[in-house]
Amino acid sequence: MLETNRISELLESYIEYKHSLGFEIKQEISVLRNFQRYTLEKDYTGALTKNIVLEWISSGNQKYKTMGRKIEVLRPFMKYSSFFDSKTEVIYGNIYPNVHARPVPYIISEHETLLLMEECKNLYSPDGIRSQTIKTVIGLLWSTGLRPSEATQLKIQDVDTTNNLIHIKNTKYNSERKIPIDPTVSIEIEKYKDFIFKKIGYKLENDPLFYTTGGKALSQQSMAYAFKIIRKCLNAHPLGYDHVRLYDFRHTMACRTIKKWLLNKENVNNSLFILSVYMGHKKPEDTYWYLSATPELLNIATEKYEEYFGGFDYE
Repeated sequence: MLETNRISELLESYIEYKHSLGFEIKQEISVLRNFQRYTLEKDYTGALTKNIVLEWISSGNQKYKTMGRKIEVLRPFMKYSSFFDSKTEVIYGNIYPNVHARPVPYIISEHETLLLMEECKNLYSPDGIRSQTIKTVIGLLWSTGLRPSEATQLKIQDVDTTNNLIHIKNTKYNSERKIPIDPTVSIEIEKYKDFIFKKIGYKLENDPLFYTTGGKALSQQSMAYAFKIIRKCLNAHPLGYDHVRLYDFRHTMACRTIKKWLLNKENVNNSLFILSVYMGHKKPEDTYWYLSATPELLNIATEKYEEYFGGFDYE
């Protein structure tokens, strides 16, 4: 296996360039590193060509959406590399269809959430930290709709349990926001902090809030792996993807909130703007999408429309 090659050198330069512009590109780097590793393991020393890219893409998950997303990550890197290596080739077209098609979100019920939290007891957790942490994070995701990455990146100082606020930093779009939380959430966070303090102790307010086995800070990858194990307790069959995802907690909270507004005959248009800010959406349409995200919400919204404007007369 090679230690480096032309693609590796270009990749290091590309990552440094993106960082200099203020982009973290954490998820993109993960994909790019996988591609880099593939070329090194093949002892590939050639240029960044369409063939080597498509060969790597076809070696993994064969779903169009997955393969299309990989190309979208590699395309900016290919464009960048083309300025420094004339043999670089760029894939411009959308080879795979429906790359950005949104699947119907799976709405996780309160009962299913409790099942998942109970299942945490069966996780391998020699000191008990992992089980308690995953259980607490699941409860937090259910109640707040945070992105999984936002939850795992929380510091102690980010959660104000006195005023029931969470300060979310380093978000998907490099912005930050403060969101209110229910007092019961603050109580559970304080219980968790007491548990961790007795296990490993906290040092600074800037320390991570969540930990796993041995006092190691909980990463998004560790959280995702634990969820992959415990979700087997659910008899769930999502539409458009294979398994329930951590991100479905976020969709669930949004749909649950909108459903409540619709049933209470509140002004949903005005409230959706508030929800958009709360969730940290960059575009309002990302929030409006939830109105038609599930058959139940779409039916309720349609019924409310007909109540207000009257039914349709097709005769």
